[in-house]
Amino acid sequence: MEESIEGARLHTAEHVFARALQEQGLNIHVRKADTYRPDNIGKAYVKEIIPFEKIMEAEKAVNAKILENLTITEENFENLEEAMKKNPKLRFNEDRLDKEQQVRVVTIGQYDFSACKHRHVEKTGEITMFAVKRISYLGGETEIEFLAGNDALLFILQIKNEVIKVAMDRHFIPEKLSEYIKNENERIAETEKEEKEMLYRLLENDSGLILLKGVKISKFYGELNYFVKAHPEKCTGITNGQQITVIKGKTCSTNLLEIGEKIKALGFDGSVNESSINGKVNERIIKEIEGLWKT
Repeated sequence: MEESIEGARLHTAEHVFARALQEQGLNIHVRKADTYRPDNIGKAYVKEIIPFEKIMEAEKAVNAKILENLTITEENFENLEEAMKKNPKLRFNEDRLDKEQQVRVVTIGQYDFSACKHRHVEKTGEITMFAVKRISYLGGETEIEFLAGNDALLFILQIKNEVIKVAMDRHFIPEKLSEYIKNENERIAETEKEEKEMLYRLLENDSGLILLKGVKISKFYGELNYFVKAHPEKCTGITNGQQITVIKGKTCSTNLLEIGEKIKALGFDGSVNESSINGKVNERIIKEIEGLWKT
């Protein structure tokens, strides 16, 4: 399959990006660069965790090299040793390169020298723009998605417009977005703490089945577990009308298997065992479940 010009932009940008990371003192090893994709999204998989700040610094460096419009050349060498004699700063992937075979070196100005067989643009200016789209850390690696050309421009414009819209809705200036998010996260954390304390007080007063509307049940698992450990004679549960979670203390006499069979007959879709009930529930049967619990 013929390699596309969009892929050539992405792959050339990936070379500059990798060098920009190394220029910050990182001894990175790009395990794989996936740039010739139908969705025109480049991916680089790096064998270490790269801090966010260094990735952003490298993004700036790539766009600076794009503005310099550096010339890109290719040269073939008989083997890796010959290539490294002429290019001491040569980058190459040892896992995928046969040191005895012919090596093609792609040179970007005097900035980067890399062994590569893929198509590249002739000057860095043809990349137009480079933008990091997503970063994820998994299994000790960093996966970075990036864009080039018009895709990068449109992405930057989209993000800018979304930030401005949020700023207008929330009545703050875009430059203070990070400060606003920090304050909002602190407010949410404080609210969640108050909610959990309130639930615990409810459990102490009434350890039956408690209906909490409009909440995510999973964030209260800790409080339920803590409550039955502190009160092993109790059996308690919460529901939001769409999901139900019931936990039983070690010395509690309530028969959850019996209750579970009854609510399954009503249409409950979830798991039931001797110590817990958990799963989806239809809001129309909540009243019936509450009635079963009370009896």
